[in-house]
Amino acid sequence: MRKLLLIFTLLAVGIINASAQQKKINGSVKDSQTNDALPFATITVVVPGQPVNKFAADDHGNFTVDAPVGATIQASFAGYQPKKVTVADSTTITILLKSSGNLSEVVVIAYGTEKRKDLTGAITSISAKEVSEMPSTNLATALASRSPGLEVHSASTQPGASAVVNVRGLNSITQLEGPLYIVDGVALVGDIRNINPSDIESVEILKDAAAAGIYGSRAAEGVILITTKKPKAGATSVNFEMYTGIQVNNPAYQMLDARNFATLRRSAFQDADPGTFGAPGTDTADRKIFNTYELQSIANGYTNYNWQKAIMHNDAPIENYTLSVSNGTGSNRVYFSGQYQNQEGILVNTGYKKYSGFLRDETQIRPFLKLGGSVNYTHDITSNPSPNEYQQSLTESPLMPIYDASGQPLIVIDKSTGVPTIFNPVTLAQDATNLYTTNRTNANLYLEFTPVKNLMLRSSIGADIYQAEQDTYYPRTTGPGYTPTNGFAEIYNTRATDILWENTATYNFAKGDHEVNLLGGFTFEKHEDFATDMQADQFPTDLLSYKAIGSAGQKLQDNSNYDGWAVRSLFARAVYKYKGRYILNATIRQDGSSRFGPNNKFGVFPTVSGAWRVIDEPWIGYKLKTWLNDFKLRLSYGLVGNQNLPYDAIYTRYDPATYPFNGSSVTSGYSAAGTNGVLGNNSLQWEVQHQLNAGTDIALLDNRIQLSVDVYNKDISSLLMPLPLAPSSGFQTEFVNVAAMNTKGIDVALKITPIKTKDFTWQTSLNWSKYKSVVTKLFPGRDSVNLALRVGLPPSGTYVNYVFNGLYQQGDNFALDPNGKPGDIKIKDVNGDGKITPEDEVVVGSSIPKGWGSFWNYFRYKSVSLTIYSTYEYGQQLNNLTFTDLTYYNALYGNASNVTVQGGNYWTPTNTNTNIPRPNAFGTSLKTLPGGPGQGSSYSIQNASYLKIQHITLGYDFSPTLLNKIKIHSLNIYAQVLNPFLFTGYKGVDPDVAGADAANEIYPRYRTFLLGAKLGL
Repeated sequence: MRKLLLIFTLLAVGIINASAQQKKINGSVKDSQTNDALPFATITVVVPGQPVNKFAADDHGNFTVDAPVGATIQASFAGYQPKKVTVADSTTITILLKSSGNLSEVVVIAYGTEKRKDLTGAITSISAKEVSEMPSTNLATALASRSPGLEVHSASTQPGASAVVNVRGLNSITQLEGPLYIVDGVALVGDIRNINPSDIESVEILKDAAAAGIYGSRAAEGVILITTKKPKAGATSVNFEMYTGIQVNNPAYQMLDARNFATLRRSAFQDADPGTFGAPGTDTADRKIFNTYELQSIANGYTNYNWQKAIMHNDAPIENYTLSVSNGTGSNRVYFSGQYQNQEGILVNTGYKKYSGFLRDETQIRPFLKLGGSVNYTHDITSNPSPNEYQQSLTESPLMPIYDASGQPLIVIDKSTGVPTIFNPVTLAQDATNLYTTNRTNANLYLEFTPVKNLMLRSSIGADIYQAEQDTYYPRTTGPGYTPTNGFAEIYNTRATDILWENTATYNFAKGDHEVNLLGGFTFEKHEDFATDMQADQFPTDLLSYKAIGSAGQKLQDNSNYDGWAVRSLFARAVYKYKGRYILNATIRQDGSSRFGPNNKFGVFPTVSGAWRVIDEPWIGYKLKTWLNDFKLRLSYGLVGNQNLPYDAIYTRYDPATYPFNGSSVTSGYSAAGTNGVLGNNSLQWEVQHQLNAGTDIALLDNRIQLSVDVYNKDISSLLMPLPLAPSSGFQTEFVNVAAMNTKGIDVALKITPIKTKDFTWQTSLNWSKYKSVVTKLFPGRDSVNLALRVGLPPSGTYVNYVFNGLYQQGDNFALDPNGKPGDIKIKDVNGDGKITPEDEVVVGSSIPKGWGSFWNYFRYKSVSLTIYSTYEYGQQLNNLTFTDLTYYNALYGNASNVTVQGGNYWTPTNTNTNIPRPNAFGTSLKTLPGGPGQGSSYSIQNASYLKIQHITLGYDFSPTLLNKIKIHSLNIYAQVLNPFLFTGYKGVDPDVAGADAANEIYPRYRTFLLGAKLGL
C-alpha cells in the first residue's frame, strides 16, 4: 500500500509541475535589419513526445502559443533563414530573421542607395566577386554580358585595347558616345580602363529612364555607377592579389605552304595571259613570276618561311599585382591600394603596362559632420602594332627569306630606281614605334552634414583629368619611313578635364505605414578637350626618332583642336512607400547646356515609376510563401536627353583661306564655309528619348530560382542629322533636328541553384537580351539618305551590297558579264533588267545580333571550386573583308600575297565545286562589278554567331582552422585559362571584337593560362 501511495504522489507532483511549466507565449517575427514585421510567418512548435504544431502568424507577424519550458519554436518566412528559439521563463519573445536572399541587399542608385526589394527601375548589380573573376586590362570588358541589356565588345584583341559599350541597343543616328560612367560621384571621360577591378565594391547598370533619368541629358545611352571599396569598421586588414601566366597564339588563319603557294602564283599569272609567261612550271615562266630569292627556295625543294612566327612570341608573359590596406578603427578610416600590371603582347614589341594607386579617406569629424574623399591615379603605356604588320606577315611569300645573310630583316631593292620592292613586316615589328601613354587622375572630395535627424546635406566636387600622348616613328628600314621619306614621325597629344560640382539634400520620413524619401540637388559640370597633332619627315638620323621632331627637314602638319561645354542642372526625386509593398518614385531634372543656342539651352526630363510587392500582400498565404519567395511588378516611364552634338554645331566656323583680291594673286583671309562646309544652326534642340519599361522580379523555392524580366520601348525624336544644302549656299551641310527612331527590346536574367548540400553546391545563371532599332523618320519628304540609312532599317549596322551568286562555270551565259570567264564571281541581277547596276544592291546582312547574353556555372565541393563563364551572340553578320582579302589572290594586294588554306581551294576547270574565284595576278575576276576591282559583294558577309568560353577557373580555399593557426584571414589559390574555346562559323580572328567590317583584325587571337592567389591578413 505504501508503494502504491508513493507512486501516486510522484505522478501527481510531475503532472502539477508540468502544468506549472506550460506557458502562454506571445511572440512576434521581424526582419533582423529593419525590424519590420513579417506577416503570416510560419510558426512550428516542437514538444518532445507530442505532435508537431504548425500554424501562421497574423498579418502583423504576431502569434500566441501554449508551450512548456524547453519546447522549441521555429519561425520561417519566404526569403529568410529559419530560426529556432527555446522556451524559457519569459512569456514574450521576438524572433528576428535574417534574409536568405538578396532582397535586403543595399543597391547603389543615383545620388543614394536603396534596398533591392524596393527598386522601381531596371537596375542590375554586378558584385566585386563577379568583376574579379576574369582578369582584364579594361574594367568594361570584365562587365561583358554580366548584365542583360549590356553589350560590350573589345575594340581589338591587342593588350590594352579599349571597349565599345552599349546599353539597350542604339539610341541615336549620329551622336553615339556610349554610357555615362559615374565613379564615386565623378563623371569619367572616355573609357574606364584606368579603374583597378580589385578596387571595385559594386557596379550598377541603370538601364531605364526611371533609374537613369535623374542624370537627365547625360543618360540617353544608360548610366553605369561604379562604387569603389571603402574602409570597413574594424582593425587593419591587408589584402594581396596576384596572378602570372603566359599567352599562347591561337591562330585564326592557316596560310599556304611554299609548294602550294608556288602553284597558286603560277596559276594566277598564267590565267591572265598564258603566252606571256610560257608553259606553267618551266624555268622560263618561273623566272618571270618569282624573284631571285624565291627561285632559290624553289630550287632547294620549296623552302618554307614562316612569317607569322617571325613577328610573334612563343609564350608572352602576363603578370598583375595588387596590394590593398584598410584601416577602419577610430573616427578616421583609410583604404589604399596599389597595382602593377604588365602584359607583353603576342606580337613582338607590343604590350600594355599599368601603374595605379588609389586612396580613400573618411573622417567623422563630429557625429553630424563627415568629410571624405578619394583619388585614383593611373599611368599606363600601350605599345601598339603597326597598322599593317600582322596582315602583312600573313600575306608574305613563304618562299621569301625573312633575313639576309647578315641576319638582318631582308629588304629587296630595285637596283634601277633604288626603291624597295618588298618591305619586311619584321622591320615594322622590331623597328617602328607606336606608343600610347596616358596619365589619368580621378579625384573626389565631399562633406556630409546632418543638422537634424533624417536630413542630410552633401556637397562634393569631383575631377577627371586625362592626358594622353601617341608617339609614332617609322625609321628608314620600314616602308613608311624609307627613302625619300627618310623617317616619319607623329606626336598626337590629348588633354581633357571634367569638373563636376554637386550639392544635394536628402530627407527621410517614416510614420506608421508611410515612408517618404526626398532628394533635391544642384550640379554644375564643365568639360574641356584640347588636342594637338604634329607630323614630320626628312630626319637626319633615325636615332632620335619622334623625340626630336624639331630636327625634321619637313613639317607635314601642325594642328590643334578644341572642344568644350558646360551643363547646369537642377533635379529632385520623391519616393513614397506604403506598407512597404506599394512604392512610387518620381524624378525631374532640368539641364542647361552650352552646346545649344539661346532659345533651346534648357531641357526638362521627368520620370515616374512604381513597384508593387505582390509577395507582401495579405492574400498571399503562408502556404504559397513556402515556395514563392518574391514577386514584384515594376512599371516606369520617363524622358532623357542627349546633348552629344559637336560643341560648335550652333556656330558657323571660319577657317584660314586665301583668295585673289585687288589684283594680287593670293591674299590671306578667312572662309565662312570652313574646311568641313557646315553651316551653324543656333536653333538646335535636345535629342529626346521617351522610354517605357515594364518588369517583374520572381524568386522561388527558397530563392533557388530567381528570375527578372524587363521589356522596354524607346521612342527617340529630334535626332540630329546633317542636312545636305544646295551648292549655291556655299555650305555642304547643316545640323538639324528632324529624324526619329524606335528601339524596343527585352532583357531576361535567370539564376538557379540546382544543388545545395553541406559539401556540394551548383549555381548557374543565364542572361539573354535582344532589341530591334529602326529609323521612323528622316528628312521631310525623304525616307532615305542612302541604301543603308532609310526608314524601316536600323540607324547603323546594315550591309547593302551586290548579291554574290556563286561562280561562273563553263557553258554559263555571260550576258551580265560579257568579259567574264569561268571561275569569275557571279553577281545576281536582282531587278531582272539584264544588267548589273547599283539598283541591284540590296540589304545583305546586319551586324546587330538577334540576341546575346551569357552562361555562368559555379561548382563547389568543400574547399574546391570550378567556374565556367561563357558569352554568346547569334543572328548577326560581319563584313569580313580581311578574310576575303586573304582567300583571293590578285594584284590588288601585291604579287607576293599568300592566301589561306581555304583560299588554296580555288576554282579550276577540274575543281568547280568551290566558292573561291580563280586566282588572277591582275584582279580581273572581280571586274564584273560596277566601280572596278574591290567593289565587293555579299561574298564577304559571314555569319558571326558564336559561343565563347571566356574563362575556366579552378580554385581552392584553405581551411579557416589552418589559417587561424598562422594568423591569416583567408587564402585562395587558382588556375585559370582565358578564352580557351570559341565555337563559331565566322572565319576571322574573333567575332566578339567590335568593328562591323572586321577592320580591327590587326592582332592575332591567343589563349591565356594563369596561376593566381588572393591573400587576406
